[in-house]
Amino acid sequence: MSLEWIGFVGTGLVVVAYLPQVIHLVRARCASGVSLRAYLVWCASAALLLTYAISTADAVFIALQAYQFMALSAIYLLAFRHRGRSCDLHCRSEPAPSDLVVAALGVGTGDADPRRLAGNPS
Repeated sequence: MSLEWIGFVGTGLVVVAYLPQVIHLVRARCASGVSLRAYLVWCASAALLLTYAISTADAVFIALQAYQFMALSAIYLLAFRHRGRSCDLHCRSEPAPSDLVVAALGVGTGDADPRRLAGNPS
């Protein structure tokens, strides 16, 4: 019995995984948190892997890489088109995790002593 169906189920999960990002980019026109550089590298990677998949004639690998290339390209193009735009969800005034670290350490407030932060109490 062929286990090829497992590969197609995995490909289906990849399809489902990309949908929230694509839907958010289309509906909200919000590119917050999308790294254009990362998606460009992923697009190039998917194109190379698709070329390899075609050369091996592996149906599962071809389907997976073809979809990945299309989804990654769509995300890249939509994020490029909507770069600099944020939706209400991403415009909340909650501090970013890095802001919380800065506040906890007192960095930038004048309260932090670099020697104390380095572990030197003197």
